[in-house]
Amino acid sequence: MITKVKTSVSISRALLEDIAPFNKKGNVSEFMEQALIYYLAELKRLARRQRDIEIIKNNIKHLNNGAEENLKYQILS
Repeated sequence: MITKVKTSVSISRALLEDIAPFNKKGNVSEFMEQALIYYLAELKRLARRQRDIEIIKNNIKHLNNGAEENLKYQILS
């Protein structure tokens, strides 16, 4: 069971108005919680992608050498 904590957040009236058409249930708290869950998942995905890019950058010479060896093998076969 997930324990919820009551908190207070101030947002602009314009943002509330922008939320309204997408908030079918009318529960702003639930809508914002779902939006934050989605946004955090996206941030985590972007962080993983950035880490992957750094790993590739750090190993690019080795990876290119391996690819070159594979191509040579395919040409000779």
